[in-house]
Amino acid sequence: MGNLLTEKNVTLMQREILLFAAIRDAAETDSLVIDVPSDATADDVLREVAERIPSTQSLLASCRVALDNRYVANTQLLGAAKEIAIIPPVSGG
Repeated sequence: MGNLLTEKNVTLMQREILLFAAIRDAAETDSLVIDVPSDATADDVLREVAERIPSTQSLLASCRVALDNRYVANTQLLGAAKEIAIIPPVSGG
């Protein structure tokens, strides 16, 4: 499987991805900037993060993507979202 940058022939956009909790710990950063196609989906973000930071791969399957503070389906286009976040499952008492 190739990188998103070589699979799609569309305009690339730099997007900042916010990372929280266990994903932030595994990545050893609270955010990263990735290049994604203009027609990228939430799932494309998860795959690109997994490829760039292998230590996050086992955690990403249970994470959700939020666009502008709203959880979205993995098929959701990023569109003009100002904030993109990857959030692992939350538990508490």
